[in-house]
Amino acid sequence: MEQENKPIITVNNSYEIDITGFLKKLWLKRRFILITTVIFLLIGLFYAMIAPVQYTSTCTVVPQTGNRSGGSSLGSVAAIMGVNLGTAMMTEGTLSPNIYPEIIKSVPFTREIMKTEVIVKKSNGQPITLYDYYADKQYREFNLLGAIKKYTIGLPGVIISAIRGGNQSAIVETSPVVDSTNVFNLSSTERRVYNAIQKAIDINPNSKSGTVVIGYTFPEAKVAAEVTDKIYNTLEEYVSQFKSEKLNDNLEFIEKSYETAREDFLNAQDRLTSFQDANRGLTTASARSMEARLRNEYDIAYTIYRELATQREQAKIAVKENQTILTLVNPPVVPLVKSAPRRSIIIVGFLLLGVVISVGWVFISPIFKAIKEEITE
Repeated sequence: MEQENKPIITVNNSYEIDITGFLKKLWLKRRFILITTVIFLLIGLFYAMIAPVQYTSTCTVVPQTGNRSGGSSLGSVAAIMGVNLGTAMMTEGTLSPNIYPEIIKSVPFTREIMKTEVIVKKSNGQPITLYDYYADKQYREFNLLGAIKKYTIGLPGVIISAIRGGNQSAIVETSPVVDSTNVFNLSSTERRVYNAIQKAIDINPNSKSGTVVIGYTFPEAKVAAEVTDKIYNTLEEYVSQFKSEKLNDNLEFIEKSYETAREDFLNAQDRLTSFQDANRGLTTASARSMEARLRNEYDIAYTIYRELATQREQAKIAVKENQTILTLVNPPVVPLVKSAPRRSIIIVGFLLLGVVISVGWVFISPIFKAIKEEITE
């Protein structure tokens, strides 16, 4: 017994590891290590079997950010007039793909996804909304793992929720309530549905390749693909609406600038012609200098007026164009292979965890025992 509890690492001004003692101690405790490893292996098997099956469908899109409205020319004209338009927004007129995750996280966007109609196994062939699926447990398969977590790790939360909402009746609404200040008030059910949808959505913008990968995870393969397609279409609508607003703002700005430039041009033209009519001979140097100054003002006013007239027509065309904002390069398909659970990885992980814990306990337990005896003495 003394040899069994003898520490493997001894301190003599340096650390020395006794390999022979290390292997010997493992051999002596082989039964404990084997039993512990088998227990963890069985836990891993149990977890892998009861973990809910999930399917993930993805699609890949490429945002179109080409300059179609002549924004750079407008920027140069605005610079002449002393106005800074902001090059990124005016030249592109589109949102950066890095903003897409924030759009998807927004409550209005998630509300649109909640309205997606799907047909699940427990709906008896009748279409239900995604909101109904997550809000009403009758449409979902029984999740043993979720129930275990809920009444073990999540038991304090269940008790707190019961105390807080014990006197409230369950009201299921199809959309969040919006007050007069456009602030969304989500009920507990709506918040739960929002969190469930956000947890299932995956979006990864890749700045290097210029692509955006959108995915959705769901217990049924076909529904996963359908919701992924809905997310793509809704995102395109949001980005297109933003671009449309920017193009309209652009056109409004050009219209105002055009009217101002036109008035300035006509005034400069009137001043020049009036001066020329009154000074036909131009015999004095001051008269020639005045004419040159008026002609320069006229030329500058005409250049700005002509440029803005061109930009005005281009902006009108850009507003009327029905341009694709997100190009779908890899459409969502119904996945054939489940994305979770990865049973082989789970089993191997629990197996290794059992080996590590049992071997670690073999060498750590004598240290705890020695500390306990020292405290007792």
